[in-house]
Amino acid sequence: MLYIHPDECIDCGACVPACPVEAIFSLEETPERWRHYIPVNAHHYER
Repeated sequence: MLYIHPDECIDCGACVPACPVEAIFSLEETPERWRHYIPVNAHHYER
């Protein structure tokens, strides 16, 4: 699993078409079935 560091992301969207498994979404466009990962990913950067 790769992570996009939220402090370094400039919301340019370049990562969206580059993702080989179509797993990158803007926060507002995250499908409901993947939303539970948002706090999991946030926790990764709290450490």
